[in-house]
Amino acid sequence: MPDEINIRNISIKCGNCNTYQTLTAFSRRDEWNIYTYECENDTCDPSVTRTLVEVPREMDSFARRDPEWRGGGKHGEIGDGTLEE
Repeated sequence: MPDEINIRNISIKCGNCNTYQTLTAFSRRDEWNIYTYECENDTCDPSVTRTLVEVPREMDSFARRDPEWRGGGKHGEIGDGTLEE
């Protein structure tokens, strides 16, 4: 089994307000999956404290397993991570 990263097993904590950030967006760049995290409070400005986590697509088990995300698996299968049009 190759090394895998499941983004749901990672906690992102803000260095400004010391609270956990929430996953707010997903995008792709070349061979990377990019997850955006932001604070959900009135203390932090998202443009300053936003966190981007870049995961190599071939190691990203979360995006390949989630059928709602493009490139994810359907009915419990594991997708290959490629975009479906």
